Amino acid sequence: MFRIIAVACLMFAGVTASLLSGCSDEPSNEEAAPLIGESIRHSLEAAESYLTTGNEAHARSILAKVMEQAPDDGRGYEMMGRLELRRGIELRELGLIDSAREQFRDSFLWYEKALRFMEKSGGLCQSAGEVAQLAGLDEKALSLYMSAMELEPDNPKPSLCAAQLLLDTQPDRAESILRSVLDAHPDQSHALASLALACQAQGRDEVAAELASKALAIAGDQVAVRIVIARVHRLSGREREALELLLALPDEVRSQESAASEIALCWHSLGQPLNAGEAWADCFRANAYRADAWRFALRAAEAMADADRESMAASWLEQAVMLDAPDIEVEQTRSRIAKSGLFED
Repeated sequence: MFRIIAVACLMFAGVTASLLSGCSDEPSNEEAAPLIGESIRHSLEAAESYLTTGNEAHARSILAKVMEQAPDDGRGYEMMGRLELRRGIELRELGLIDSAREQFRDSFLWYEKALRFMEKSGGLCQSAGEVAQLAGLDEKALSLYMSAMELEPDNPKPSLCAAQLLLDTQPDRAESILRSVLDAHPDQSHALASLALACQAQGRDEVAAELASKALAIAGDQVAVRIVIARVHRLSGREREALELLLALPDEVRSQESAASEIALCWHSLGQPLNAGEAWADCFRANAYRADAWRFALRAAEAMADADRESMAASWLEQAVMLDAPDIEVEQTRSRIAKSGLFED
């Protein structure tokens, strides 16, 4: 059964070292026998081991042979897709967002090839959908999630992913999917939190608040659920309740973009842009190694400008420029700050 890929689950469990015994560090120059039957399985296991240990060159070499000699076996294409996916994740973690998206698209092409031979695999449809979503191919992702829902009706994950894609554009459809999930899994905290957002988007704030409270009671310390619930509170005008949830998160979580953004929005709504600026400053410090750290510097600059802290705003703008922020992004930020009148003589 194929793994359902989630960002938090990309590092697969190690395969025993015995699979690698007898394998030299350099590929053999001798012509190998054609791969058939059981030898294909062993080759895929070896490639999995190399993939797990980060030896991409050996994994690619084995997979190239598998795909050449067993072109109708989708497993080689799926594994190659996972290999490219790992690269995309690494690029995204470094803040190279555009490069990561292109890498995700390369990965998705391999998943599409795998699906030609394994279209009845719900797990593969789910994995391919997640990769498509990472690549920005939302329509393809939604179609694959729907296929996975049909193939694995007892698995709530495809339904959750489909509903989350629909929340902003079709909240009524998202609600229908989420209620179906909750009929079978009434204590699914992610479904409850997402349903709260769907109801809120349709103007049913009281229902959303009730669902958020229920989700929070079940979720415990699940970070993603707590951030969604905080968003529900903020959009309902309960910014202080949202901040109570967000500021209780561990420092390393609170300083990541998803949490920092919600924290900053709450402080802005409460008329305290200086605190919003500090939230973005914390986010910058935690992510200064990223190629796109300039984004956080520009957001800190704008918040500091809203707080009438001219020198701090100027300092953050300078920081963004030093990090090679695109000229258009810097100019747009300067323009918004200028409209506030902060830098006027």
